[in-house]
Amino acid sequence: MAAGGGEPASSSDPFADQDPVDAALGGPASPAGPASDGPDDDFDALGFDTSFGTNPAGGFGLSPGGIGDRDPTPPDGIYAGEAVAVLNAHAVGKALAEANGQTGDDDAQPDLEALQQGLVGVDIGAATAVVARFDEDGHHVIVPNADDELLTPAQVVFDEDGEKLVGREARMTAPSAPGRAIIDLKEMIADPFFRLGGGDDVDARAVVAFLLGRLLDDVAADTGTRPTHVALAAPAWFAEPQREVLRAAAERAGVTLVGITDESLAAAVPYSLRLPDLNPRTALVFDLGHAALGVAVVRCAGGDIQILAQDARRDLGSSAWDRLLAEEASRKFKQAHGFDPAKDAPSKLDLRLRAEDAKRELSRRAQCALVVSGGGKSLKVGFTRTGFEEAAKGLVQRSLELARAVRDKAGLKAWREVDALILTGGGARTPLVRRALTAEVGREPEKGISHEEGVAIGALYWGIGERHRTAKRPR
Repeated sequence: MAAGGGEPASSSDPFADQDPVDAALGGPASPAGPASDGPDDDFDALGFDTSFGTNPAGGFGLSPGGIGDRDPTPPDGIYAGEAVAVLNAHAVGKALAEANGQTGDDDAQPDLEALQQGLVGVDIGAATAVVARFDEDGHHVIVPNADDELLTPAQVVFDEDGEKLVGREARMTAPSAPGRAIIDLKEMIADPFFRLGGGDDVDARAVVAFLLGRLLDDVAADTGTRPTHVALAAPAWFAEPQREVLRAAAERAGVTLVGITDESLAAAVPYSLRLPDLNPRTALVFDLGHAALGVAVVRCAGGDIQILAQDARRDLGSSAWDRLLAEEASRKFKQAHGFDPAKDAPSKLDLRLRAEDAKRELSRRAQCALVVSGGGKSLKVGFTRTGFEEAAKGLVQRSLELARAVRDKAGLKAWREVDALILTGGGARTPLVRRALTAEVGREPEKGISHEEGVAIGALYWGIGERHRTAKRPR
């Protein structure tokens, strides 16, 4: 891509001639706002939505199923062929009993009510956090936050006055206080030297404890009772120091940590529980999260899940897809105004968040617009899904290479040995990702649990099993 002011785009530029704003307005994208050469009404008439992060249909706080999810599966069930099999604690108890060789004897089965009591499953992602709990009927539900959203933006801001912001409010405030904001939670956890604003008072443990505490408060507001136990999930690339951060955060948040499972295992739990028998199945878990791409081959058999092989690459997370849009928008802004928003901290952070929203929009629509601001000026830059997919071909190819490497590491000779394809992570909603994986593996992805919610739900059910196993261990 050309980077200098006024330079034409390279003939190999995947975004060349792909700007719907240019095409509709008959020229290069115009500066937004009062300085625009053309009236905003002309742009608005194109049908683009520039209210990123505030549109209930395209931002956070979506109904079960997530962004652009065409899967009609209800939030408390998963598909089993054409029928819907409802997951509940009884199914887990039955699986636990059968795994222990117990059948037909109710007295020998686990006390499910006790195992469910006060338990939540939490997925603290790089971009969003999700909490799952059991309702009074033993069905899993996703807990809404104080803004009535099912997905809580995992952004945190500690302002200079000592006030702590989390979720949507923190996301909206972050560009105005980039030095006091945490945008990528997992990136922060991975940094052993992290100190907010260079001080010694706020470390990664304190930040995660604050976020976790707020999530637990949301459960208390929803149910009237604060959780006593939590089951967490961590990515494959989290080593012991990162997992220790999670343990310490749970302790600071005043909740008993049942355990930390792998995200790939948690993502496979709903699939495993819906199986009609205990015969072994092999599944590929493709977790395209914000911070990294995680791939695993798991075997579900005898009521248990075993990870045969897994790997992760932080340079292939969905944030890499965001950067494609951010870098192109930054280049066009520099051409138009001679100012590089990537070199200004507030403008860079604002663009990073807007690019993330634009990527989500392109998963739902054929085109979208991104508003870039900096140096007192702004610019509306249009993108098409076609151009975005062309730019992302390299990311897709490297992602498929990782999937093949994990398959080989698991001892599988061909994709026909895989019984199921499980997609999780918000980035897996990208149409190109779904098409590429379907073509590569030779089967459609499993339907059911929302990509963003699956790990939290899996952690919840895993937490029942872990509490049961812990109770059986000799003290």
